[in-house]
Amino acid sequence: GLVEHAAKMGALLRESLACQLAGVPGVVEIRGQGLMLGIELDRPCGDLLGRAAAAGLLISVTADRVIRLVPPLILSADEAEQVVAILAPLVRDFLAEAAAA
Repeated sequence: GLVEHAAKMGALLRESLACQLAGVPGVVEIRGQGLMLGIELDRPCGDLLGRAAAAGLLISVTADRVIRLVPPLILSADEAEQVVAILAPLVRDFLAEAAAA
């Protein structure tokens, strides 16, 4: 049931992130398959690496503008919600700071 579980948790993550980041200027797209997810922003977002790490979340950035999430396949629903609770405010704050500058 690992593949089914990954698909279910990936959908949960995508939906939760989409809900938390809906209408946020600078978020271009949230995409992915299973638990491999990407949040494309309209600007370079390498600064988020350190901020996320300081908050206890490991992310990577690809193509200079895409936050990549690749959590373990055994991710629980509670852990998925923790990821969203940490990442969504970081993204919102980052985009708000960039817009104000």
